[in-house]
Amino acid sequence: MLPVAEIDFGGEKFTVADKIGLMPLMRFAKTAQGGVDSSDMAGLSAMYDLLQQCIADADWDRFQSVANKVRADGEELMGVVKDVMEELTARPTSRPSDSSDGPKSTPRNSEGDSSLRVVQRLEEKGRPDLALMVEMAQENRSAI
Repeated sequence: MLPVAEIDFGGEKFTVADKIGLMPLMRFAKTAQGGVDSSDMAGLSAMYDLLQQCIADADWDRFQSVANKVRADGEELMGVVKDVMEELTARPTSRPSDSSDGPKSTPRNSEGDSSLRVVQRLEEKGRPDLALMVEMAQENRSAI
């Protein structure tokens, strides 16, 4: 059993959900790709759904209360998503029992380097929300 991951937000600790469903992540990415951000209703709705996936159900109401109390803005809430993604990707995974030869090595391609350049460009343009989506998409591709 994996240890329970927690993040700090608003001076409190919150339990990270075991996993994040792909649908809210895809909806957020599609909304962000269309140029919508947290100042638009569609962007706010997609961000809310994604945040809800990040926090364990037992902590969700308390998280919302703290976010209201500290008057969290879009950047702070996207920081929560980023922290959760880092926690989830840092968790150790076990190798399937039929994998006796160890992990297969694959040749390195330039896709990761390209994604890194895109992330840097988006952050320079003041779009950390889109940069995060590119990072998460790259991590999902790597995990598959």
